[in-house]
Parts: sequence; C-alpha cells; structure tokens
Amino acid sequence: MEKKRFNCKMEALPIIAGFILESFHSDLELFIQYSPVFSPQFEMSVKEKQANCYQTVTPTDVLRLQKVVTNNMQQQTEQLRLTLNQLEGYLKFAEKELDIAVKDFPLKNIRSAISKSNVEGVLNNGRSLVTCLKRNEPALVAKGMRPEVIMTLNTEMDNIELLNTNQNVKKNERSRSKVDNIKVLNELWDDVNIIMQAGRAIFRGVDNVKLKEYTMATLLKRVHNETSAAAKNAEAKAKAADVKVPTVDEKMA
Repeated sequence: MEKKRFNCKMEALPIIAGFILESFHSDLELFIQYSPVFSPQFEMSVKEKQANCYQTVTPTDVLRLQKVVTNNMQQQTEQLRLTLNQLEGYLKFAEKELDIAVKDFPLKNIRSAISKSNVEGVLNNGRSLVTCLKRNEPALVAKGMRPEVIMTLNTEMDNIELLNTNQNVKKNERSRSKVDNIKVLNELWDDVNIIMQAGRAIFRGVDNVKLKEYTMATLLKRVHNETSAAAKNAEAKAKAADVKVPTVDEKMA
C-alpha cells in the first residue's frame, strides 16, 4: 500500500489545497516568472485533483448510509428506556420472589450505556438482563408481566446488534475508501508542496504576509480555526432551534 506523504489529516488536505490555490491564482504571474513548471494549465490540473480528493475523503453515499444506521441505532437504544421502566416496576413487585436483588439486575448499567452511546455496553448488559429475567419469569408473570416481554427484549437486542454490525461495516467501507485513494491524495500533495516551495522562495524576505499563505503551519491553523468556527455556528443554530417561541397567548399572559 502506498504510504501517505503529507503531514496532515486526509480531510484537511483538500481544504489546504483550496487555500493555496486561492493565493496561487492571485500570484500566478509571479509563479510563471519564477518557473516554467507553473501555468494556467497547471492550476486547472491541481483544481481537478482537489475536487477528486474531496470525493475521496467524503464519500457521500457511505456517509449518508452510516448516518441513517447511526440514527436508527440511537432510536432503538432510546426505546429500551421505556421497556426498562416497565420491567423495573415488575421487579419491584416481585422483589421477594426473585433469586437476586432488584439492584443486581443490570438496569442501571443499561441506562448508563444508553446515555453514553455505548452500544457494546447496552448489548452486554442487555443479554445479561434477558438471562436474569428468564430465570425469574414465573414470579414476574405472576405480578403482571406479559410472557412475550422477555422475547421482545431479546429481539430488541438482536436488532441493535445488527445495526451496530452494519455501522461498523460502513465505517470500514469509509476507511477502505480513504486507503484505496491515498495515491490521489499524494498526487495532490505533490503539486501543493511544489506551489508552497515556490511561494516561499518568491516571498521570503520580500513579503512576510504573502509568505504565510504558503506556509503549512499557518494553513493548518487556518483549517483548525475555520473548522472550530463552523462547529460553533452549527451548535448555536441547534440551540436556537430548541428555543421555544412563545405564542401570542403566552406573550399576553
């Protein structure tokens, strides 16, 4: 397998290339004067590689499917809370007839795993809960629990396990997509690196502001800052969407 030749995250490389291409376009005449390596055709070639790399690091179909699987899995685990609430009531009703204390049934562990999005924890403790319930089924049924509840809980565990497996498959597909396309990313990096080397040669000692536009450390900081700003903006929008808008009656109250 071809080794990665660039010292940044794969997702960051097309973004960095975009920053450099923006500067390169405005300074193209200086680059052409510096070396015949550079030309409008060279610029177009790098832009095409950048576009291909965006597809490489963000395979839309895989990401979309992975998101669907993740959402379904979260819904399944959250629905478990309702089942646990009912089971806890029956366990307390039958407390004296159970072979272990109510606190030793892994209800708390499952709830904690759900809150932490720990699917493996949900599955392990869920399977343990099914085993404990089966041992105590007669006592629980006598207190009103329907016999099919245990079977339903076991089916829910199967569904969550299947969704978890599918999610891991999608993650692996995404990882393989990146590895398989490392050659394309390396080719983009080679061109970007040539531009940066020439940019530093042209502007060092001449224009420190321009020099930074072709310096990797500065570009990485810019990627980090813009990514952080985008994340904060998305978080602010999400919080704003949760804010309840008062009705006319509420305003008049």
